[in-house]
Amino acid sequence: MLMVILIVVVLASATSLFHFSVLRWLSGGMGRIPMSPEIRTLAIVMAAMAAHVVEIVLYATAYWVSEQVLALGRFGGLAVERPLDYLYFSAVTYTSLGLGDVFPGGHLRFIAGIEALNGLLLIAWSGSFIYLAMGRLWPWENCAEPPRVMRRS
Repeated sequence: MLMVILIVVVLASATSLFHFSVLRWLSGGMGRIPMSPEIRTLAIVMAAMAAHVVEIVLYATAYWVSEQVLALGRFGGLAVERPLDYLYFSAVTYTSLGLGDVFPGGHLRFIAGIEALNGLLLIAWSGSFIYLAMGRLWPWENCAEPPRVMRRS
């Protein structure tokens, strides 16, 4: 049990620090790259998406190591044998989709629970970051408020 607690602490810390680093770079370092506000907004969305994929891969790797090397549990349901199977389960868990066609057993259940919580927080963090970025970069003037027409009496 101590091993699985160490694994989830390392995973949650690593993914949170990585996500922080990506968002920090997007809010500062990316500003040195010349691009239009529209392209910058799209780049922010794509970078956030890429960060989430990296984080899903980290969890998928942890599932493989936990099952195949450390024997902390097994997967039930559909067979989990190839790297894409671990990646699929990790993506479904990280996004809190939880289809149920593959399910963890043993201590893998605890890792899955923490991944769902961690994914929820990181996705919300990205969403709020993109919202704030769009508030600064997106040209809302023409669509948010119609032009006022002055009537002369």
